Amino acid sequence: MTLTLGSPSLSARPDGSERARWAYRPDIDGLRAIAILLVVTYHVWFGRVSGGVDVFLMLSAFFLTRVFVRRMTGPTPVRPVAHLLGMFRRLLPAAAVTLVGILILVRMLYPSTAWRSVWEQTWASLAYVQNVVLARDAVDYYARTGVPSPLQHFWSMSVQGQAFVLWIALLALCQVIVRRCGFSPDRVVAVLFGAVFAASLAYSVVRTATEQQLAYFDTGARLWEFAAGSLLVVGLPYVRLGVVARAVAGWAGLVGLLVLGAVLDVQGGFPGFLALWPVLCAAAIIVSGSGDVAGAGPARLLASRPLRAIGRDAYALYLVHWPVLVTFLVVSGRTDAGAVGGAGVIAVSLVLARGLTWAVDRPVRAWRRGEASHLIPVAVLAGSATLVTMPLGAWQVSTWAEQRASDARAALLNPGAAVLRDPALAVPHPDAQLLPLPTMIEDEWVHLDAACEREWTPDADILVGTCFETPRVARAERTIAVIGDSHAQQITGALLPVAKENGWGVVALIKGGCSMGLDEPGMDDQCDDWREAAIGLVERVAPDTVLTVITRSEAGEDDERLRPGIERFLDRMGEAGIPVVGVRDNPRFAFDMYSCVIESEDPVTCAVPRSDSLADSNPAVELDAPGMHLVDLTPWICPDDLCVGVIGNVAVFRDDNHLTGLYARTLGPSLAEQLEPALG
Repeated sequence: MTLTLGSPSLSARPDGSERARWAYRPDIDGLRAIAILLVVTYHVWFGRVSGGVDVFLMLSAFFLTRVFVRRMTGPTPVRPVAHLLGMFRRLLPAAAVTLVGILILVRMLYPSTAWRSVWEQTWASLAYVQNVVLARDAVDYYARTGVPSPLQHFWSMSVQGQAFVLWIALLALCQVIVRRCGFSPDRVVAVLFGAVFAASLAYSVVRTATEQQLAYFDTGARLWEFAAGSLLVVGLPYVRLGVVARAVAGWAGLVGLLVLGAVLDVQGGFPGFLALWPVLCAAAIIVSGSGDVAGAGPARLLASRPLRAIGRDAYALYLVHWPVLVTFLVVSGRTDAGAVGGAGVIAVSLVLARGLTWAVDRPVRAWRRGEASHLIPVAVLAGSATLVTMPLGAWQVSTWAEQRASDARAALLNPGAAVLRDPALAVPHPDAQLLPLPTMIEDEWVHLDAACEREWTPDADILVGTCFETPRVARAERTIAVIGDSHAQQITGALLPVAKENGWGVVALIKGGCSMGLDEPGMDDQCDDWREAAIGLVERVAPDTVLTVITRSEAGEDDERLRPGIERFLDRMGEAGIPVVGVRDNPRFAFDMYSCVIESEDPVTCAVPRSDSLADSNPAVELDAPGMHLVDLTPWICPDDLCVGVIGNVAVFRDDNHLTGLYARTLGPSLAEQLEPALG
């Protein structure tokens, strides 16, 4: 008896028998091979994204939904918890072995500045939240860039893992409705996942149009791709196409997949409506193969032995190809693999994928597979997690201990700018270690811990999260407001010890890429609104002094200049009666100074003449602004007109244009000397 929802005539399946519907489809294995080959070749040879991942997401839901729908009305319905554990039992072991391999490669071959990011992303990948970390970094002004992450590709597996949990819950709900209410499985699944498809696609289109970088890693913006796979399962039996139509649809879908990455900017435009392209192409190929008895479509090609062999290793190939590629680029120092190098990367990846499938994936899947106990998959998951967490945790703890020991010796061995004031300190100690350590470089931003409150409470939503203060600002003898971009923020490191010694309060209104040059282009389209709100708050509270950076240096041929529109900012502060401390910018470089220093045998080889980035004299001296006091720390950043990467066993720069927080703090006495005439 057929269970129905509504009219029995509409529920009758018009295409073939149940056996044909659930039969093994070798052409879909071939489609998986095409998808992974597109991913790999576009990554390796073209430096682009192919859309193959979107096919994988759809197919994963297609296979999962098939299992549930097939058994919803039978005597052995799917047990949701057991099925979920079984899925992760199949996925995690190979991923764990890959993660351990990546950790070994990073420890041996990657610059130590990349270690901390890899640690964080390893934890995120193991927990299936790598997409969240990458979304944060994609829009984080302060995220360190340079060495590409060998774990970046784990974002799609994180999205997939999150979707699997939701899908099994939704399919379990469908199963309960079908078995208790007697409705047709096809209809129940179609209604529920049709709603998911519509809602997620609408969200994806809007999200992609407004915040594409976030949308790309957003699981909610990709659920419709999974829903498309589920809908294909229940819709496939009702598709009636002739032989010619099936063949045309299949070949058109295959050609569409092959050219997609070359025609569209997948990474810059997905996953909005443009992602319908790979999803519809894959659906057309599956529809074509479901009734291609004449063999006129691509099903016979897709079911060929070579493609099925690659499809068998598709998951392992996805896991290994990206770290192999990135490691090749790191070791070779190249920005692209090239034709020959790329062929080598692909060959190595195919061999590793075969080995990973044979040595890890297949045996783990087969081990005590027939036992119904939940303890078996739980044990596999626990063992896989332990395989990663033990070496990762030990590596982090040992590095942390090294950092604590270095911190304890820093006052004696790492005086920083103090050596320029006391020549006796300039003799390097034989035990001196350069600080900050590469693994701690991400901590070298200067942040105040307390959010602004009381009179400094932001009066505009755009200021929330950008206003911070030192403790007890309300009781301070004097309050200095630091306002502007990251270059103003780094000077806070020099200001804080001076403020603490004098009992001053410090408030920081900081947004990366948004200086007080009111005519200077910002890093995003919110800069102008943020500047206006920040200046308005300063005018309302009227601190004793405002500090900001008023010039902008350049790396290369362009000269240091006043920040465009800084005069208008100074005029507004003058009208409000607020004195301004105008700080000259520090130099910028065409390379990462910190990486150069730690990778060079002699850091002096990284030094750059001051004239390459800064003008011969401070451009701000030409300003005629009452109440403004100039501060120029150039002699302590570029002593003797040479911008070196290390002073007093402290790295001066954390990247190509920002001071380390540690070195900035050692500039405190030099800043205090120049502030005294203005603040007393």
